[in-house]
Amino acid sequence: MVTKKQIQTRFKRFKAFLKFRILHVNDSPHRIALGAALGLFVAWTPALGLHILIVLALVTLLRANKFIALTFVWVTNPFTIIPIYYPNYLFGKFVMGFFRPDGAASNVQLREMLGRVDSSAFFVGLFSVEFWRNLFDLLWRKTPELWVGSLVIGFLIAATAYVTTYRLVVLYRKTHPHKSFS
Repeated sequence: MVTKKQIQTRFKRFKAFLKFRILHVNDSPHRIALGAALGLFVAWTPALGLHILIVLALVTLLRANKFIALTFVWVTNPFTIIPIYYPNYLFGKFVMGFFRPDGAASNVQLREMLGRVDSSAFFVGLFSVEFWRNLFDLLWRKTPELWVGSLVIGFLIAATAYVTTYRLVVLYRKTHPHKSFS
């Protein structure tokens, strides 16, 4: 169980990180906010393993702050994959359900495929080429829903992050005018 002191310590660390690693970055508010937005947008895409390369290409192209973008792209990690991508998939499925009425058929196919593998022969089924071929085929058909949901939600999060970060940096610099920022 997390104690009150541990929560306070984590909050203090977060405040210190926000103050010294984001608000004190020697860059323009626009570049800092754009770096945060691009980092979060790329983090929300299901391009696992390519996030860093994609964000580096985007920040170079759009002249955003690289450090901030690389910091925010790490929001997606092995501990946050399911809480981030599952809602994206559900939203994409909802959106694409308006355009493609066969969405329920793939869910039935998944239940049938998993239902054929009984608990005693589960590990034997894992070594079956047919099992993996069917699973890959099913996941390949689910990919558009994940991408659509991820891009829409990622864009909304990135837009919110840009506005919030920009305002925080400007407000912080107004209240701390003795600091030298470019």
